[in-house]
Amino acid sequence: MKYLWTISAIIGFLFLKSCSTNQTGNTDNQTLNLDLSGSWNLSHFDDASELTISEAFPTKKPTLVLESISKKLTGNTGCNQMFGTFTTVQNKVSFSNIGSTRMYCEGVKETEYLNLLKTVDTYKIVENQLIFMDKNGKEILKYTK
Repeated sequence: MKYLWTISAIIGFLFLKSCSTNQTGNTDNQTLNLDLSGSWNLSHFDDASELTISEAFPTKKPTLVLESISKKLTGNTGCNQMFGTFTTVQNKVSFSNIGSTRMYCEGVKETEYLNLLKTVDTYKIVENQLIFMDKNGKEILKYTK
């Protein structure tokens, strides 16, 4: 009887110990799914014209509002309201069904901005900055919160 109690106590201790063990993975080789939720203001976009944000969008700066639970995006293009959906897997992101209102705004790089959104492949968040990269890893869009 004494041995049975001792063995049961050891098994119970080992079971409880295994439940409380912290398992740390190698985060260098893992990409975390970072929360994109929130309103992001465009701070840089990679355009061949090399205009500043103020020059490319003289009326208002584009914003991107992402809702991680519903996977919906809204915002503005510097001229028109936009909407669509997105999906994420680890640090990969893709935008789809992007549409916008059709108001004409002279001098706005709206088409270029929307085309860049379509080429986004991966993202990272550094401090309060959201950075989108293309398939080559080139940073093409940057936003601040």
